[in-house]
This record gives sequence, C-alpha cells and structure tokens, in this order.
Amino acid sequence: MRGEAQRLIQFFDGSDKRFIIPLYQRNYDWKEKNCEQLFRDLMKLHKSGRKNHFFGSIVSSIDSGSGDRYIIDGQQRITTVSLLLIAMINANRDGLIEAKESRLVDKILNCYLVDQFRVGERKIKLKPIKKDMQAFDALLYSPKDQYVKGSQITRNYEFFYDKIIKSHLTIDDLLNVIMKLEVININLEKDDDPQLIFESLNSTGLNLSEADKIRNYLLMSLSPSEQKDLYTRYWNPIEEYTNYEPSSFVRDYLTMKQGKIGRIDQIYFVFKEYAEEKCDSRAQLLEDLHHYAKIYSQIDKAQLDSERLNRKIRQLRTLESTIAYPFYMAFFDYATEKGLSENEKYDVIDVIEGYWARRIICNLPSNAMNKVFATLHRDVLNRINKSAGENPPSYISVLTYVLLNKGRSSVFPVDEEVKEDFCTRQIYKMPSNTCMFIMERMENRDSKECHDVVNEHRNKSITIEHIMPQTLSVKWKAALGEDWERIHQQYLHTMANLTLTGYNSQYSNLTFEEKRDMEKGFKDSAFRLNNYVKSCEKWTEEELKQRQKELLSVFMKLWPMPMTSYVPKVREVESASLDDDDFVFTGKKLQAYYFRGARYPVNNWKDMLAKICQYFIMEKRSVIEWMCDKKEHFFATSSDGGKKHLDSNIYLWMDNNTSTKIAIIRGIFDECDIPYSDLVFEFRTEAEGEEE
Repeated sequence: MRGEAQRLIQFFDGSDKRFIIPLYQRNYDWKEKNCEQLFRDLMKLHKSGRKNHFFGSIVSSIDSGSGDRYIIDGQQRITTVSLLLIAMINANRDGLIEAKESRLVDKILNCYLVDQFRVGERKIKLKPIKKDMQAFDALLYSPKDQYVKGSQITRNYEFFYDKIIKSHLTIDDLLNVIMKLEVININLEKDDDPQLIFESLNSTGLNLSEADKIRNYLLMSLSPSEQKDLYTRYWNPIEEYTNYEPSSFVRDYLTMKQGKIGRIDQIYFVFKEYAEEKCDSRAQLLEDLHHYAKIYSQIDKAQLDSERLNRKIRQLRTLESTIAYPFYMAFFDYATEKGLSENEKYDVIDVIEGYWARRIICNLPSNAMNKVFATLHRDVLNRINKSAGENPPSYISVLTYVLLNKGRSSVFPVDEEVKEDFCTRQIYKMPSNTCMFIMERMENRDSKECHDVVNEHRNKSITIEHIMPQTLSVKWKAALGEDWERIHQQYLHTMANLTLTGYNSQYSNLTFEEKRDMEKGFKDSAFRLNNYVKSCEKWTEEELKQRQKELLSVFMKLWPMPMTSYVPKVREVESASLDDDDFVFTGKKLQAYYFRGARYPVNNWKDMLAKICQYFIMEKRSVIEWMCDKKEHFFATSSDGGKKHLDSNIYLWMDNNTSTKIAIIRGIFDECDIPYSDLVFEFRTEAEGEEE
C-alpha cells in the first residue's frame, strides 16, 4: 500500500482512467448539508488566498488487465466534486456563468469528466453504482426534464448549480479553487486485501468522536510548538474535567452559548460554525472552553464552594440527567462574577429542584425542559438588564417569575395540580433514577442527619418496599375488606404505599402485622418514611389516606410554590417557537416572526408563509423544487386556484388552515436540517387582524 499527497484534480486528469465504485459500496448519500459545507469551504478558500485545502483520502486499487481504478474509500468526495464540475459546465452552457479562458469548459469535460478516446459506448470516467449512474449520466447528456428526480445525485447537482450561479464567480475562479483541494492518494498493491482495508477504514472503532474532530480543528492549523502549548494548557485539562468524554460537554457549552440544542452526532459542525462566526483565535476558544469545563466538572462532581450547595447538586444528580447543565454553567459563572452569596446561589438551585420535582409528580415530559434550560439564564439576564437602575431586581426574583410564567409543556405546576396528582402518581413505575430522587428527598428532607439512600439502593442493601404487597394473599384481602380490589389498584404503586426497608424482599407477602413486628421490620426501622407505619395496628384504606396526607405535607414543605415580587415594567408580547409542539397556533393573530435572530413584521399567517418560502427559494431552491416534484403543497404549475406564485415554476397552496401552514414550514425545516427553534412567532395582544 503506497500513499502520496496530490491535488485532487490530478487524480481526475488524464486519459485511460476509469473510476469504478464497487457494488458492495452503498449508494451515494451525501446530504445537502455536506455539500453546503464543502461549498462554504471553497468560498472561504477563494477569499483567503490559501494555496491548498486538505480534502481527506482516497483509497483505490488498479485492475492490472483493464487499468480501471476501483474506489475502496472516497466515493462520496469523488462523486461530489464531479457533480460540482458538471454543474459548472451546464451553468456555462445555459449562459449563466462565463469562462474567461477559451476552451476551459472543454478542458474540464474532456480531462476530468470523460475520456473521449475510450473505446465503447460510455466514456464517462466515473462509474457509480447502477441506480446512481443513470442519474449521473443524465446530468451530462440529457435535457433537464429527463433528470432522475428523487435521486440524491440530482438533488446535490441542483444545489451546486444554484450556488454557482449566485456566487458570481467565473468558471476560471471556481476551477482555480477546486484545484487547491488536496488528498492523500493511497494505491493498494497486489498483496493488499481491499476488503480488509475497506473494513478497517470504515470500522466504527476507528471513527473520530465529535470531540476528536473539534480538537483537530482547533490545533491542526497551528505550529507544533503552539499545538503542544495549547494542548497542555487547555485541551488535556478539558478532557480531565469531563472524564475524557468532552463531546457531551461541548454540546452543553454550545447550548449555553447559542440557546439551542444540537444533535450530539453533529456537534463538530455546530462548533465549527460557531467558532467561525466568533472569529476568536484558537487560543481564545480553547481558553473559554477550559473555563467552562472547570465549572462543568464542579457541577458534575458536586465540588462547588460550599457543602450545602454540593448536597443540593448531589440530590439533583440522582436524576442522572444533564439537561440543566447549560443553565448551571452560565449561572455559576455569573454568580462568581457578580459575587452572589451562598444563600442566593442555593435559592436558585432550590427553585430549579422544585420546578423539577413538581413536574415529576404531575407526570410532565422532561424533554420540554431541554428548551427551558437552554435559554433560561439568558432570559433572566435580559429582564435584569431591561430593569437596570438604582434597584435592579435580584436574580432569584426574576428567575422565579420566568419559570412561573412558563406555559404549555414547560409549565410550573401549581399547588392544586400537585395535590391532585400526588395521590395518583405511580411512583414505583417511574424510571429508577427518578423514583430514587423522590424517595431520597422524602426520606432525608433537609435534615443534617441523612441516609445514603441512593448508594445503599444501588448496593441493594435497601429496597423500595410495597407495604400492601403487589400480589395479595387471602389474609391481605380479608384485612382490606370487601373493596380490596379497588383499594389495591388505586394505591399499590403510589407514595402512600411505598417505603424503604432493609429486610429481604422474600417476606413481602407477609401480613402487615408480620412485616411490622419481624426482625428489621417497620417497628425497628430507622427510616423516617416508616415513622407513621410503625405506629399503625393495621393497613387499610384509612391508613393509606392518612399516610398520603402526611407525605403530601412533606412534599409541599420540601418544594413549596415559589413567590416573587418582580413585575416587568412593560407588558410582554406573547410568542411561541415553531418547536412548541403542544402550542395551539390556530386563532392567534400574527404580527411578526423572528428567524435566526432577525425580526420580520407580517400582516398575517399567509404573509409569513410566503416570506419564509421565498427565503428558502433563494437559499435552498433545490429543496423547494424537490418538494414541487412531490406535489405536497408545492407545485410547478398553477392549474388550480388557491395557489400563490412564488417564483418561476414554483406555486404554493395557500387555501389551508394555520395548522397546515405550520406543517409546511416544519417540512421545509426538516428537509434543510434546520432546528425548529430558529423560528419564533410574535402575536398581537389585541384580537384584531385578518381571520384565517
């Protein structure tokens, strides 16, 4: 196996070359976002004046008989650049882009795409897998109406065609920047096993993690001495702070910085885009990552500056959830900067815990809290800054106001809801970590003397016990009375019937009296949760109701409804994000929308939908054209009424309700891989405007 660095265009250049994609390879599957990343990199390369850009490796083997080159690894890059070259040729033929050098288009076609002297009917150098080959060949030799619609080959070609026209560059400029792409060309020799090489290159065990890619991005462009210095000062400590799993930390860091949640398998691209927008040096980026990684570690390991705070964090960590980490990092950094007292910090985390616990009891979805914690600190600071004056509001008062005014899936449950749901919540059927969070807090409360319930449960030295057992014996049925079936079904898994015990679960079917009086039974128990139980003579619905009442009182004292004196000076405008799944948009009067931070006034929902679609026609035309081909809301003709003409051969069905308009936008966002949270709607406060 031999490898050498060379220009990618040299790999294409020359006669008697044929690139075969082996049948065992998957079809071409680069998505538009991959093409967009490549085109963006090429444009930056054009502007920067850099001489080269590393574009990965290509592994191939040559058939000694035919001279054909079989592509073992790199088909995605070869096919994509070929599509870009075809798009350049066709755009020139259509008169939409010029070539200053005469015969340059012929050179691209005959040197890089086809072998005009090859014997045989098909002269194109690249031979994709059969389905892809049909779509690929059509781009060179067929009119547009005969392109293979629905093929990823065609979609990516159309993406490049559109981008090339909008770039306002010449063929010469584009080819010049493509010529700067460098690859490692690895040629397999006769003794090399292509299958083993392929398996090794594509082994999941060798894939770079998102953090590996970020580390390489931050360090590779630096000199060896700079790399060593920054790695030692920043990156290695970051890995230590995050238990050598920095990808999750970087996702939380980006969520904190951007206010939106990225997919863990796309964090590298999100970080790269963030870094390029920031324009900070590599050292500045690493220093900031290091700063927050230290805070992240203090939270994750409960090593803050007071034991009281650490205990509160440990209690929340029982939930085994990191969804609040973006908020924690931002808040504790702010608290240090502003010199907040221990009590102020404790009160903030205490309200967060109450918000979480009440939502658990009311069985509200935890995924809604991802969005809350992504922007919570920013929301609080925005209000504090708006109220800046001689007596700005405290952080805790504004935080409480923000949480209490959450609606729909993010609501802060009020006392009436908690009291109702506490009686029926199936605590025992919760996920183990959530169940233990409730049990530990109900047992230890805020006492200085506490049991290590969580670890003892993990070590199986204590268990969660049903006082009335899951399977009733004859004696239990008799003790419960004629209505035993209803009582059993109603109370079995609720808090009223659960406790902690150290005795063996094999005795769980014993009568109540036997459980109470046995060795290590309820009478001998040191657990607070058994204080009422040990005094009972029997266990019937009467005792269950009384214990339910007492434990509800404990719950309400642990997590009371918070109060705040903060009131915003200006009446707030109601808004909702596209990702608010349970928000009812129907009936709302729209006055503006925010897309990626910019505000756009509109008259109504139709106006908004048209403007959103026109934006995507400009930026992602191939996606809209593809949706026209599917004939779902978008059409290439106006044969029926109710369609709005958006652009050449693009019409949108507008005679639909608000819910359908929302669905159309979500469909576009899905196709373009844009998070719903990038779009926020602003509603009129008065019931005015066009009815739809």
